[in-house]
Amino acid sequence: MNFTAIDFETAHAEFPCEIGLTRVENGKITDIKSWLIKPACFPYMNYWNQKVHGISSADIAHAPTFEELWSELKPWFEDNYLVAHNAAFDMRVLRAALNYYDLSIPDARYFCSVSLSRKIWKHLPSHSLGVVSQYHNIHFNHHRAGDDAKACAIITMKAFEELKVISVEDGIQRSGINLKKL
Repeated sequence: MNFTAIDFETAHAEFPCEIGLTRVENGKITDIKSWLIKPACFPYMNYWNQKVHGISSADIAHAPTFEELWSELKPWFEDNYLVAHNAAFDMRVLRAALNYYDLSIPDARYFCSVSLSRKIWKHLPSHSLGVVSQYHNIHFNHHRAGDDAKACAIITMKAFEELKVISVEDGIQRSGINLKKL
């Protein structure tokens, strides 16, 4: 089972200020990285967003832009399955950043771990990252992109384990969730 879990924190609307990625190869986490990003709206930071993730303008003042990071990020996305907890949000942020800098959209397919968790753990009162992580005893620094991406990866592996599948394709098919193209 191979995929990359992704999470963004945003400065405002769809302007990312942090990205976290967790690579899973053969059902094991092999790499976890996160990068602060100087957003296109810099120095503006939405007060409420900043309150959630704790990233300030000072924290990202010397960070690279998404465009400057893209050559390092791109290999994580190409010809790969992506998963995010609330994928609609994270894929919207990714597309917006790519469009803003006029970068080509990589050939990737994605699915949502919220949808997956709703199919597998129907009894949970909520399928937020915090609730599903607590159910699985996953401890993490919520609303920091690297930790959120890792939690998403672990949740996805646990869901596929519960389905008794060894590939993303089988997991998608058995769970009945949607696989979308980026």
